[in-house]
Amino acid sequence: MKIFIVGMGYVGLVNAACLAEMGHKVCGADINKEKIDKLERGRCPIYEPGLQEIIEKNLKSGNLTFQIGVDKNINKFDMVMIAVGTPEREMDGRADLFYVGETAREIAKHCVKKELLVVGKSTVPIGTANQIRESLAIYNRKKTKFYVGSNPETLREGKAIYDFMNPDRIIIGGDKKVRDALLKLYEKINAKKIVTNARSAEMIKLASNFMLALRVSATNILAQLCEATGADIEEVMKGVGMDRRIGPHFLRAGIGYGGSCFPKDTKSIKSIAEHYRLDTSLFDSVMKINAEQRRWLCQKVEEMTLFTLKNKKIAVWGLAFKPNTDDIREAPSIDIIKWLTKEGALVSVYDPAANIKKIFGGKIRHCKDKYEAIKDVEILLILTEWEEFREADLARVKKMMLIPKIVDGRNIFDPKAVKKLGFEYTGMGRI
Repeated sequence: MKIFIVGMGYVGLVNAACLAEMGHKVCGADINKEKIDKLERGRCPIYEPGLQEIIEKNLKSGNLTFQIGVDKNINKFDMVMIAVGTPEREMDGRADLFYVGETAREIAKHCVKKELLVVGKSTVPIGTANQIRESLAIYNRKKTKFYVGSNPETLREGKAIYDFMNPDRIIIGGDKKVRDALLKLYEKINAKKIVTNARSAEMIKLASNFMLALRVSATNILAQLCEATGADIEEVMKGVGMDRRIGPHFLRAGIGYGGSCFPKDTKSIKSIAEHYRLDTSLFDSVMKINAEQRRWLCQKVEEMTLFTLKNKKIAVWGLAFKPNTDDIREAPSIDIIKWLTKEGALVSVYDPAANIKKIFGGKIRHCKDKYEAIKDVEILLILTEWEEFREADLARVKKMMLIPKIVDGRNIFDPKAVKKLGFEYTGMGRI
């Protein structure tokens, strides 16, 4: 099939590359000229393992092309996918559909075909497919018959290529003609296809992310209870995860969820509940626990520094909200580093892929490797669970630090082993 995808962020770019890899003809469009220039040269603008190679391969084969913006070129394609950004609105936390609406308008203005399939890929509020349909109708100059649907992405950053090719399920909603086309598009992927209406498809994505955020927050509040009572959260959740009714996923304690999906989708689903005057206390609690978990780590740092951080040298390993990505959206590290600098700490940071120079500039020291970051520091904070950090030479780390103290916000180390090396160590809910 021939697919035109608007929006070359995480969702759009991964989908464009993977669909091209499956043999479809794909054109990826974005209004950011700098991004398109990079992509046309085979340069991937985001860090996602395996994505660079797929882009290079399919540019050479001709299956993948890129262009700036939406124009009459859409008439050469069978389907247009909308994967533009949907940032949350400050007033209520709901996703801002401005770019979705603008994209629908541009599609309608340039379309001269008798019919065209338009599919929403972005994570959006319930009813967005209908809004896309209305925008298309308003600007439909050639009386094109538009068929509209929803096909929410279910990709994990850092494992997006694998997830695309090996999904738990593929969610398909909307007009029958769109549903049939999407089933054909994904026919090579051996996964369950959930075929439903557009509103249910949109809700499945929001509800899934909220349920995962709920598990993260439930685990984190239990971590605080474990620490207070002398239990070990790692052992507790290992036992809980063996219950087949629950399973082991998203039962790791830490400093809370981040990224573009869980925070935004939890706020969005809460906003929808508010609109219908429903009880939102569960959504509020999940978000509150997530914020409090970051404060809990800060409290641990205060206790290790005897409640004064002024001029204390502190190293941070990990900036991205999760490993194997350079994404810092809603990353816990941002809030924690802001607190450290406000308290007068001298902060050095390192992450294998992410950087925060645009946010902090010269207020902190940006290091080229993990060992440079820890030289002569008094506390090391682990804020992202990169494998590189798990494999660190802790004997070398101890020698390089002024005072060997670790606050492990991701529980990547064995407390007994680290303490045996001579570190003062605290994790999240560990003993």
